[in-house]
Amino acid sequence: MRFIFAALIALSLVPPVTLTMVSDAAAQACRQKCNNEEMACLKRTNNKSQCGNQAKACAAKCK
Repeated sequence: MRFIFAALIALSLVPPVTLTMVSDAAAQACRQKCNNEEMACLKRTNNKSQCGNQAKACAAKCK
């Protein structure tokens, strides 16, 4: 009976943990995309302030 109760508790915790892991991975992918765009902008324009502002705006959306 204890085993079944422990299994039910463990199964009830799986969806929130999975959702957290997925959202963390999505946020990391988003931040990586922003970094790549910033590097491409710097390579294209060599304007650090313009590219940095765009990167900050992009990263703000990655929450």
